[in-house]
Amino acid sequence: MSMPLRPGDPRSLGVYDLVARLGQGGMGSVFLARAPDQTLVAIKVVRPEYADDPEFRGRFRSEVSRAGQVPPFSTAAVLDADPEHNPPYLVVEFVDGPSLTALVDRQGPLTGAALQGVAVGVATALTAIHGAGVIHRDLKPGNVLFALGGIKVIDFGIARAFEATSRHTSTDQMIGTVAYMAPERLDPSFGAEVTPAADVFAWGAVVTYAATNRTPFAGESPTVTAMRILTQPPDTSGVPEPLRSVVESALAKYPEQRPSARELLDLLLAGQTRTVRPGPPPSPPPPPPDDVVEPPARHPQRGNRLRRVAVAAAAVVTLLSAGLVGTHMLSSASSTDAVAPASSAPVDPLTAILAGDRRFSLRLGTTSRFFMLDDGSAELDVSDGTGSRSQFVLKPVGVDYMIQSLTNEGYAGPEICLGVKIDPDEPIAPVVGTACTPTKATLFSLVDTGKDAGGRPAYSIGNDYGFLLWDADKKRSDVTEVGEPQFADKYTFVDRGEPPAAAAPPTSAKPSTSTSTSTSTSTKPSTAPPTGPKLVDANVAELKNYAIDLGVPVVITLTGDAGGRHHLRSHPDGSVDFTGTAVTESTRMTIKPAKVRKRQESNQNTVQIVATPKVPAAGAPSCLTDVRKAILRMEACRPGDAEQSWKLTPAGDSGLFEISGAHTAVRSEDGPLLTEGGWSAFETVAVAS
Repeated sequence: MSMPLRPGDPRSLGVYDLVARLGQGGMGSVFLARAPDQTLVAIKVVRPEYADDPEFRGRFRSEVSRAGQVPPFSTAAVLDADPEHNPPYLVVEFVDGPSLTALVDRQGPLTGAALQGVAVGVATALTAIHGAGVIHRDLKPGNVLFALGGIKVIDFGIARAFEATSRHTSTDQMIGTVAYMAPERLDPSFGAEVTPAADVFAWGAVVTYAATNRTPFAGESPTVTAMRILTQPPDTSGVPEPLRSVVESALAKYPEQRPSARELLDLLLAGQTRTVRPGPPPSPPPPPPDDVVEPPARHPQRGNRLRRVAVAAAAVVTLLSAGLVGTHMLSSASSTDAVAPASSAPVDPLTAILAGDRRFSLRLGTTSRFFMLDDGSAELDVSDGTGSRSQFVLKPVGVDYMIQSLTNEGYAGPEICLGVKIDPDEPIAPVVGTACTPTKATLFSLVDTGKDAGGRPAYSIGNDYGFLLWDADKKRSDVTEVGEPQFADKYTFVDRGEPPAAAAPPTSAKPSTSTSTSTSTSTKPSTAPPTGPKLVDANVAELKNYAIDLGVPVVITLTGDAGGRHHLRSHPDGSVDFTGTAVTESTRMTIKPAKVRKRQESNQNTVQIVATPKVPAAGAPSCLTDVRKAILRMEACRPGDAEQSWKLTPAGDSGLFEISGAHTAVRSEDGPLLTEGGWSAFETVAVAS
């Protein structure tokens, strides 16, 4: 999808006339242009900070030359480039077709010949790319396009020029998307250098996404995803055989275990499967110094996995600067490796879920879709299973259950449970959010229906009104009579860890007699209002003239060319990212003038970004806080605090703006916060108060 050129965009580059904007990425902007022969081409313009580096220009020239040798039958052909232009640019074939991301978003997971076509088409492209001595380095669904005549892979090879310059090879730079990164890109113990095998791993993740609408190591945050890449087997459920066996071989942890692109193609065309060879054991750590006493290593494998958990967290936070992730995510995700107290007995997760002791997501049969509840009054919907809105806790009531939604986790207000909405004038009885009061509409029974196709325990869910069904065509739930339970829809429980902690009782003024001490989890102690001259509102009149919504509840979204469905979202642990896709308690914000001591030009257009849930938040309001570079959190609002003052800079089109704080110029791509690259222009959409 093309968009009009923005003010400040070039109108021509060399002999090419620019006619529209196609998008923007971490390396630069992409434009639709017309060549002298009137052929449409795509031009990638390099970001200015790279253009100033002589070493980058040299590598860019070398990589462009090598990429030009790739046969164009399944790739976007490299047509021209000017490394000496200011800024440098690259001209490639314009592929007029949707990306794999857009197609799956619109139509759902691919099946049959369409899925096989993607697997073969991308493997064919990688065979050609690797045959020319090029490594893609950033293979993902957005770089797989459906063109007239077949699959085309774009953006190959040039990433190395961006990664390898002395100026830009630092601990906060890495080209790629975490969900498609091979283990060796996150932890050198899997492989000392990036080889074509990294593209094969990405192929496995791309094909899994095409078949299931999720990635094989999907986690609640980039850090959790990276941890799973390093320590967990891939989740390829939903990928049909024999393709599934080939995908799993491509997702092997060690590069030498994976087939080459040529072998991939041969396996796909022959319809064969492949067994993954066991990888070499990790190298033992160096011996400790003589003056260090090492405790006996009782669980060497456990220690190695925990080390990789730490490596994953460090790799994502340091290399990708994706934002601070709550420690509860890491401890929850690595709970299988933690040493249990000697007195505790192992409890089956399903048993704990049925007892109300663990949270879960409710999977629809063998699909990759899960029930979710956006807010307390919404109808039941489906999602990819990420976030609190897709998590529930059972509340046993006798032999039945209430199903509590965690959609408003972290906010004050009554508990929300699922209930059947009965309207005599409507033929359908949907499930909606309602108060957790035991009634025949909110009490459900679970009927064990045996195992699903994946061997997991499956249940039908019903009550006095009938059994819970999901109409995929109408995208609505319905509770209706179906006769016997075996004719009802079946659901499986996916364990999501410990349930939310109960609210703490009010503290007493009487000193505690306990001898134990507690450590505050606040990232910054609350401070008293600053003393001195009275604080006043910063001058934000210019923002009003640019149609930026102020003083009303809004969602702050990425611009359309960045996939504007992603909203700024806060999480119960205080971390923030751009994973929101709906108006919920966690995506509602209000932009207000920041408090300043004196209105000056330097603080013009500075604002506070305040969380604005529909139900009153517990305690003081929380504001977006620039804790340190690329580490943003929601913390209690502190008038006059520079770390909570954000400068909004109009970005050309009316309503678009850039955000910069005390330490961070906010950028994002596919959810994570980045220090460089990604999308930097945002917009507001007013929502109901």
